[in-house]
Amino acid sequence: MSSQSVPGAVRRKLNRLRRAARQAPVDPFFALSIDLLWISSLDGGLLRVNAAFIDTLGHPEPEVLSGNILDLVHPDDRDAAAAAIAGLADGNPVAGLEIRLRCADGAHKFLAWNCTPFPDAGWAYSIAHDRTRRHLHEEALRQSEARCICAIESTTDAFFAVDTAWRVVRVNQQAERLWMRQRDEVLGRNLWEVFPEAAGGPFHRMYEQAMRSGAPAHLEEYYPAPFDRWFEVHVYPSAEGLAVYFRDVTERRHADEKMNRTLQEKEVLLREVHHRVKNNLQVICSMLRLQERNLQDETMLQVLRECRERVLAMAMLHDQLHRAKDFSNINLGEYIRNLAASLFCSYGVNSADIGLHMDVEDISVFIDTAIPCGLIVNELVSNSLRHAFPEGRKGQISLGLHARPGGPIELTIADDGRGFPSNAQNTRRRSLGLWLVDLLAGQIGAAVYRSNDAGTSYRLVFQETESREIQSNAKAPDHVSRG
Repeated sequence: MSSQSVPGAVRRKLNRLRRAARQAPVDPFFALSIDLLWISSLDGGLLRVNAAFIDTLGHPEPEVLSGNILDLVHPDDRDAAAAAIAGLADGNPVAGLEIRLRCADGAHKFLAWNCTPFPDAGWAYSIAHDRTRRHLHEEALRQSEARCICAIESTTDAFFAVDTAWRVVRVNQQAERLWMRQRDEVLGRNLWEVFPEAAGGPFHRMYEQAMRSGAPAHLEEYYPAPFDRWFEVHVYPSAEGLAVYFRDVTERRHADEKMNRTLQEKEVLLREVHHRVKNNLQVICSMLRLQERNLQDETMLQVLRECRERVLAMAMLHDQLHRAKDFSNINLGEYIRNLAASLFCSYGVNSADIGLHMDVEDISVFIDTAIPCGLIVNELVSNSLRHAFPEGRKGQISLGLHARPGGPIELTIADDGRGFPSNAQNTRRRSLGLWLVDLLAGQIGAAVYRSNDAGTSYRLVFQETESREIQSNAKAPDHVSRG
């Protein structure tokens, strides 16, 4: 800021003004003020500055006093500042002009500048309040608001916000599209004046509840005319009001309804399939029973009876599936209880002679597990009824079914009858029933534990898996029942 370029006459005038400014009495306020104060000539030449001016901008005082205030003004603000200075000679004050002054480190301070000229004296008094912190805060708020608006406008959900008086204060483009209204039509208006048909309805009740409780809320509800659509709504309350995100889920609802109808149709079809399979198996049972009447050979009668019982066991499973709500799983406990009771009835057992004790839990298993289990129970209970209690011997048959959470399932069939002969399990010509027990146990991956103490006991331990296919060509398992 050299004064070499200033014409001599002007320089001499500035020196006189500076001497006069330094000699002029100044209120202590000038020295103690935290605002920037300076005295300048009417063309902006700096004559005197206070300590706050030097401390804020950081320039040495001799350097400042050798130049013009315009030398410190940001280039973008210089035209406005020059126009304001040009009016000082005519007595026009400067009021609240926003300018930026350069600091010694190259940064700029944001100032609100006020100036009062005294044309007769040839100088002007200026005061500038440092608004840098406020400006930075406002800029941060503007950037935050811009990010908020960007996020709200870029979301795929429709969005609007209301204040505590239900005035709409914000709307995004998606809300304009779904509402079929421009935001200028709704901003500042009461929400229930914009949508009077919703007053008192489920959306109104949810919004009021969220406003009162301060807890977020969610609702999926049909909105009648004029929209005739399904909306999913999420409400987030705050001290300022409610922020509401919503989306049109009409197509998804229609797809869900179509899928549900299809599932219902399939359930009806599966139910009918199980019903018909049950009926067909019962027809087979009836045919076998009729065939029994025409036979005199006890061996053949026994073979037909065993076949009929096996078919009946499968028919009972399909009957239970026909009545069930879930076609992929079956209550194994219920199935075993019904099967055992049916066998006792079929053999005409007097409960006073042979008792039936069942400690059976309700355990849900897949169908391909239930069928082998049911046939195993059928074979072993039938075997006990036929052979364990000869010549009117009394006793009891016990069934157990238990499972630990996440652990194996244990199925037990036992009687306190005479038990198997010691070589029954090892003979080369085992009965078909015992051979089936081992075959079916292998299909469900069950370990078989056999005991001949105080009667006969079979304990099968297996793990239910998510899926298991019954192998049609399975061979008898290699493992031997262990005592």
